[in-house]
Amino acid sequence: MVMPMRQPVPPPPRRTLRTVVIVVGVIMALCSCVAAGGYFFIRGVEQATGPARQGAEEFVADLESGNVDAAYGRLCASTTSDFTREAFAQGLSGQSAIRSHEIIGVNVSNVNGRVSATVTANLTLDSGFVDRHTFALVQEDGQWKVCGQPF
Repeated sequence: MVMPMRQPVPPPPRRTLRTVVIVVGVIMALCSCVAAGGYFFIRGVEQATGPARQGAEEFVADLESGNVDAAYGRLCASTTSDFTREAFAQGLSGQSAIRSHEIIGVNVSNVNGRVSATVTANLTLDSGFVDRHTFALVQEDGQWKVCGQPF
């Protein structure tokens, strides 16, 4: 007896397009999650460091404009107890004036409930010299105040 020839069974159709669509969808979902997480991370950092940055920015702006009284008002209590307003003004008069500044770094820390910050700025002086100065700040009465050696 002769057996009829069997036709080979064709392979199942490939679902390449479906696989590509699924992979692209998963990648897009992951990218969206990473972007959203990055946005909220950066926003949280800005909310933590923004007020300290602004406190240092206002202090340096007062020094630039020659407003000694306003700058003195931005000092913390321990610094104002070390420097009278007159001693502060005299210390400033013995230095080159600040022509411009650029904040280049802000670090806020909370140690045992005591919040403090350091703000690093490049201060361009009248002499043309650029001084990198780090300001220590603390929170007093809800405001960031410059502490330590202010100039």
